[in-house]
Amino acid sequence: MAKEASDEVLTTAETCRYLKVAPRTLYRYIKDRRVPAFKLGKDWRFVKSELDLVLRKKSREHSRS
Repeated sequence: MAKEASDEVLTTAETCRYLKVAPRTLYRYIKDRRVPAFKLGKDWRFVKSELDLVLRKKSREHSRS
C-alpha cells in the first residue's frame, strides 16, 4: 500500500521549514494547541496533511474578516 505524500510525518526541523517559523514559535504553537502534534519518544512529530488542514482553516478565517 503506497503512502500518500500528504500523510508524511515531519520532524520539528522539517515542520519549522514547512511553516517558515522559528523553533521557539513552533513550540509555542504546540503548547497553545494551535498545531496538531504528537510525541514520539522525546521528540515532537507532525503529520503534514493535518498541518495543511490547519493552514487552510486559518486561511479561510482570514479571508472572511
